[in-house]
Amino acid sequence: MNYIGEWFITGQIGHLCTLISLVAAIVATISYYCASLYNTTSVQLQPQNPESEKQGQAWLKLARGAFYIHATAVALIFIILFYLIFNHRFEYKYVWQHSSLDLPLRYMISCFWEGQEGSFLLWTIWHAVLGLVLIRNAKRWEAPTMTFVCATQIFLAVMLIGIYFFGYKLGSSPFILMRDDTPLAPIFGRADYVSMITDGNGLNPLLQNYWMVIHPPVLFLGFAGVIVPFAYALAALWQRDYTNWALPTLKWTLFAGGVLGLGILMGGAWAYESLTFGGFWAWDPVENASLVPWLVLIAGLHTLLVYKHTGYALKATLILLPLSFLFILYSTFLTRSGVLGETSVHSFTDLGMSGQLLAFLFFFIAITKILLFTRWRSIPDVKKEESAYSREFWMFIGALLLLLIGGMISVDTSWPVINKLLGTNTTITDAVQHYNRYAIWFAILIAILSGAVQFLRFKTSDLKKFAASQIIPLTLTAVLTVAIAWAMGMKYWPYMVMLFASTYAFIANATYFGQKIKSGKMRVAGASVAHIGFALILFGTLISQGYQDVISINTMGIEYGKDFDAKTNAENILLYKNQPVQMGQYWVTYKGEEIKNEIDSYFPVLYEKKQAIDDAPTESFTLRPHAQKNPKMGLVANPSTKHYLHKDVFTHITSFADKTQTESETAEQLKEIELKPGDTAVVNRRLIILNSISPQPQDPRYIALPGDIAAAAHLTVTDLHNPSQTVEVAPVYYIRNSQENFIETTIEEQQLSIRFLKIYPDKNAIKLGLLESTAPQDFIIMKAVVFPYINVLWIGCVVLFIGFMMSLRQRYLEAKRKKQSN
Repeated sequence: MNYIGEWFITGQIGHLCTLISLVAAIVATISYYCASLYNTTSVQLQPQNPESEKQGQAWLKLARGAFYIHATAVALIFIILFYLIFNHRFEYKYVWQHSSLDLPLRYMISCFWEGQEGSFLLWTIWHAVLGLVLIRNAKRWEAPTMTFVCATQIFLAVMLIGIYFFGYKLGSSPFILMRDDTPLAPIFGRADYVSMITDGNGLNPLLQNYWMVIHPPVLFLGFAGVIVPFAYALAALWQRDYTNWALPTLKWTLFAGGVLGLGILMGGAWAYESLTFGGFWAWDPVENASLVPWLVLIAGLHTLLVYKHTGYALKATLILLPLSFLFILYSTFLTRSGVLGETSVHSFTDLGMSGQLLAFLFFFIAITKILLFTRWRSIPDVKKEESAYSREFWMFIGALLLLLIGGMISVDTSWPVINKLLGTNTTITDAVQHYNRYAIWFAILIAILSGAVQFLRFKTSDLKKFAASQIIPLTLTAVLTVAIAWAMGMKYWPYMVMLFASTYAFIANATYFGQKIKSGKMRVAGASVAHIGFALILFGTLISQGYQDVISINTMGIEYGKDFDAKTNAENILLYKNQPVQMGQYWVTYKGEEIKNEIDSYFPVLYEKKQAIDDAPTESFTLRPHAQKNPKMGLVANPSTKHYLHKDVFTHITSFADKTQTESETAEQLKEIELKPGDTAVVNRRLIILNSISPQPQDPRYIALPGDIAAAAHLTVTDLHNPSQTVEVAPVYYIRNSQENFIETTIEEQQLSIRFLKIYPDKNAIKLGLLESTAPQDFIIMKAVVFPYINVLWIGCVVLFIGFMMSLRQRYLEAKRKKQSN
């Protein structure tokens, strides 16, 4: 059948490029391996056989050519897929699943990596880019390191080909047509089916945020960057060269650590701005799967520094750097196998690639173990024990702490896998409390080490000088800790220890940094700057999360329904349109729903800082939290935040009025009550007090005629959900020509009408009729939290990254000087 309007050829070109990228990666891997065997790029610097040199150069030329073809094919895959997304070619499954007509350009970019295929492609692209950099800069290390990079590309390319091999599907192609995915659907029996697919499924609303345009590329660049220290470590083992590998590896480890750390922190910023759990880190399994490789990589970075300066910790480094990459592969399995589907809010669904992911992981575990076991005895080791008073000893202890906490987090994250393997049912009910319980102590120990170790020297230290160097930092730390703890009303002693540790880390590293500036050596102080950033992150986390203030307290004790647990019910406030309510130091007024489209709305809330409702506000601002009643995901809320230098006021919607009720559901219902003067009645959510009965109604709608018998019931009506909404009304009752009549009084903001129906002289009582409309009233239920000093955390993130880049620049200049001296 000739399908009308289908872009068939475009997809076929894309699919062909995936096959070319795979074949080219295989050729490049084999060629680089052979080039390494001929030792043409060996780092051992021994005389070469001319014939071997010639053969090795031929293999190297072939390897480079194959990798260039591979990189070109990968680039074309990216261009073609984005071209299909940009042109809304919904006949392609990937385009239909992740995009729609209403998406702006910036979110079309996010569509690219929302799915498994796109994120694998993003990872492949960064590997290709880094491979090109290695070809240019690795020199004698090119062949052995690129062997491992290209081997990784083989596995990633297989993830994208989407073909069947002896009945087993390899990968998932981003270029599969909808009619090939579900060929039995009746629509695909029509030649014009393309014209009938008018729109796509759309991008996950949580990903429609500018952070998700930049966070995934940075995170995956960090993931990809870890391959280079891994490749250098295995190349050093393979070539038995344990001397010349350290400096280039150090540069790449700093790069990977800085970029991966930045990507993780960007994810925290996205979570803070887009999600509603009220923070930036929820210990989600997928978050942990990114954090653990970074922790292990930083541990390897510190042992590599120890080895570079003293010769110690070489074996530890050759374990830790490969281990960080293996954790990347393990996190890939956790994220993409579907095993975390019930425990993580942003893991991928299983595309049937669990076997391939495990093969990817186990292949590189096997390669690493083989090289370590076969080379272990040849790895040089310093026989003399390092001094307990040396910098390298305590850096090694710090690396062990990083490895230990990474291992503990990894085990807890892996419970879904362990449960499947062992048939157990272990679950972590409160992840934040569980992880925080032990993470805080590791953070305290690492923070203290990050400050104290700077004042130690490699190989040996003068204890008296070290003790003298600690007097000022410790004194300032003690004073500031006491002052801050008193000001914050801090009583939980682990928080006090954390406050001391983070303050000490900041002051000690700032002192050391100042000494370097004074001596004109600021360029070598990147570690101190990074440690300062780490201290600020700890301090900002402690204060903003440990002492956050929920101001949207449900003081009326209203039960919002079965979907609200006790804690959520207590921490959310009900706001009716245009009815001010006091909330902490603010009076807040919900101004009414602003409908963007069929499912998206904004809910502006006016905040006014004042004591009483009638006071003039000293400050006012409007927040516009967004909410979407998504047909597939239910309520999807995006918070709105007012940023100050010293705090954030964070607001998000928990529920809002359902305005889709039918006409029969909104019928008015009349309720009758009898009251005597001074009586009180509670009807639904309203408190009604009959103050008095007057024989002379003042309602202008009542015009007295001779012979009338009239009365007005003076009532006070209070909305118990919003006590500030208290009104005085006086409905009228009169008898005219022996007929009973009433003039109804309506309280618009309470959707209530009151009728004075009858007088009972013998009981000194009256009958009132309450007519309450059940038509949906415009309201929201929202949560508001004040995060104190959270900007300290974000500043710490920036400072940490700057420290990494300062260290990277220093290592680059060091390598440049070494190259010039040779």
